[in-house]
Amino acid sequence: MQIRDGLSESLGPEYPRKSPAVEALKPYPMGMRVLAVVLAWLIPGAGHFVLGKFGRGLLFLVLIAGSFLLGLSLHGRLYAPVADPTTLLHVDLISVLWSFAQVGTGLCYILGHVLGFGANYRPGAPTYEYGNTFMFLAGLLNYLVIHDAFDIAAGRKR
Repeated sequence: MQIRDGLSESLGPEYPRKSPAVEALKPYPMGMRVLAVVLAWLIPGAGHFVLGKFGRGLLFLVLIAGSFLLGLSLHGRLYAPVADPTTLLHVDLISVLWSFAQVGTGLCYILGHVLGFGANYRPGAPTYEYGNTFMFLAGLLNYLVIHDAFDIAAGRKR
């Protein structure tokens, strides 16, 4: 049997019994949530700007838009779904998947098509595949950023 005394208890490290109270996360109003998600898709990082997370928003804007522009400068191609009457769904599935990935960049993708960027791609260029990869990655990453903005707006995270 071990005897408790004041001396042995004072020799050990002391840790606070309870952590300081963390303020509860509160969801934003529904209108603000919808606005944050739509803006996060249109302009990468804009959803975080609306929610007051300026550092994150700027980081995401530079990272995603920069990756997309780098992909275009490396002769990447902007994809759109291609009709293929020989298949069951009458559409080339890989072009649909590549388009979905790039559409994630929102306004970057829309402006790229409107202004004709990515239409003069060069499949023979040594950087063509790298350009495509950067553009796909930018769109898929923005889908995660949209989800992050939604989680913050819903009060699930800081």
